[in-house]
Amino acid sequence: MTKYIMVGNIKIKFKTVTKFSERIKSFRFYLKPISEGLCYPKKKMINTYFICQKLDIVVTDKKNTVLAIYNSFGTEKFIRPRIKAYYIYLLPEGSAKGIKKYDKLKIIGKEK
Repeated sequence: MTKYIMVGNIKIKFKTVTKFSERIKSFRFYLKPISEGLCYPKKKMINTYFICQKLDIVVTDKKNTVLAIYNSFGTEKFIRPRIKAYYIYLLPEGSAKGIKKYDKLKIIGKEK
């Protein structure tokens, strides 16, 4: 199942990672330009150690209401835990420009 986040008229493709190995790997040591995002369910904090590119990070609650946005978040940084956080989205740099705090993310799922 392919999922997208709608930001204005732009669709951002993302993948939900649930396996332990996928969660650890994420974008670490990834040198190619990032074209799609990752979604971490049941996560309150994250770090960007060994991620070689800048990312936009969006933290939401269970209803996908935006709690925090980190634009152009660099490497070797740590996001402190948020009590109500449930999903963390790692998106390509510049894709979270139209998202504001307390907006609700529009998630679209499409069958293959």
